[in-house]
Amino acid sequence: MAPRSIIQIAYILFCIATITFNTIGTVEYMTWSKAFVVPLAVLLYLQHSTWRITYLKASVFLCCFLGDTYRLIMPYNYETGQVICFLTAYLLLLYYLFPEFIRDNIRQKNHMFIVAATIICLTTLAYFILNLNFEKLETNYYILLFYSLILALLICVSVVEYNRKPDAVSVNLLMLTMFFVFSDCFYIINKFYLPFSVLNFIQITTQVFSYYFLIHLFLDQKRLENPLDND
Repeated sequence: MAPRSIIQIAYILFCIATITFNTIGTVEYMTWSKAFVVPLAVLLYLQHSTWRITYLKASVFLCCFLGDTYRLIMPYNYETGQVICFLTAYLLLLYYLFPEFIRDNIRQKNHMFIVAATIICLTTLAYFILNLNFEKLETNYYILLFYSLILALLICVSVVEYNRKPDAVSVNLLMLTMFFVFSDCFYIINKFYLPFSVLNFIQITTQVFSYYFLIHLFLDQKRLENPLDND
């Protein structure tokens, strides 16, 4: 069996193991299993990119890895650390996407209208969500507000890019941000309102498989930048 196939199978197996352990409530096993998901995702990316990766992409993966494993570092006070890690990953992802996004959309008024409308709708939604009564909330309100705004901006970029040019890059970006949103929303609902196993299942599934779309977003963008690259 080819090394690439072995890593792909290992990635899927650890995703399934993470989902299973989380669903049945064995948090310690879930956390250790999830610790292997991002490293395997990085290996998958490296195999398809002739073992080359930029510092920016590596930093995105590193922040996601720290967000997934922060519970092992601080088992009794991990929520704020996780939020900051994923917030940093979102900011780096925006930094990666923004130059091309601005260049392609700034002169097209219809796209700017979609940007404005999307930001207003998502900001309003974030405001109402953050004003709910979170009795178990550990993270500072303003950190969560900034986190919500950055995620809203990511969704805005993905929607506009898909509307502008529905190619492989924009599809993977849209799916990636949708999985981010589903994971965060179902985490909030499951933790604060309806602690159902099915919501827990959806939350962890969308989280671990979001890295699949992150890998292909980077790879497809790389192929567009280097059309002669056959990796």
